[in-house]
Amino acid sequence: MIETPINYPDGSAVILNFDPKKHYYNVEGNYVPSVTTILNSIAKPALIPWAVKMGAEWYQENHDKGLAVEEVMKGIKGAHRKRSTDALEVGKMVHDWCEKAINWKLGRGEVPDMPEHEAAENSINAFRRWVTENDVEWISSEEKVYSKEHNYAGTIDAVAKVNGEFSVIDFKTSAAVYNAYHLQCAAYGQCVREVYGKEIDSSYILRFDKKTGAFESVRSNEFAENFKAFYGFLCGYLRLTELDNRNKRK
Repeated sequence: MIETPINYPDGSAVILNFDPKKHYYNVEGNYVPSVTTILNSIAKPALIPWAVKMGAEWYQENHDKGLAVEEVMKGIKGAHRKRSTDALEVGKMVHDWCEKAINWKLGRGEVPDMPEHEAAENSINAFRRWVTENDVEWISSEEKVYSKEHNYAGTIDAVAKVNGEFSVIDFKTSAAVYNAYHLQCAAYGQCVREVYGKEIDSSYILRFDKKTGAFESVRSNEFAENFKAFYGFLCGYLRLTELDNRNKRK
């Protein structure tokens, strides 16, 4: 269990506990939902055709290998999990490097070694170019935060001043910048407002393509609109959880 003391401008403080194995937050022994858990309630219809596509590609690559029917079925069913695992490995390389590089800039740790993986190296080099092309003053990395006002928690990839703007930064290794990412940044931004006592000027989604290493930076300053949408999902998540727990007690 990781314990993080969080101090607020009004003099109050909480201890945010995090279990990394279960990805579980709590405050004073009471469960606190994470930002990602709340937003998982958003339907992701694109995942179904993607999974079908992965299965079809696996069959195309393996249909002439003389496999038994059971092996073919198993391969098709598990193809999407294999691709997801490969993507996660690349994403972890990039994310870990960026985290270590930011910590080095903050005076914690050493310059990280470049991973021996072409896509990861391409992503990291693109990130380095983005940093040099903008005026970036890092403030924190992998900061665990808690909203006292709304009772949710999360871990922010980075907080920084970017070209003079107080910003929340989120790293993504995905095929595109999806709309839900902006709600996620707004949720983190609310926590930062409470902890730092400062308004958020902007958020940045830095996307690293998990296949090619291509880099994309998307800025948003629609904090109020995005947080309003996130709050709606928070209310829905809490109500559905309440109903699920009630049904389990019957």
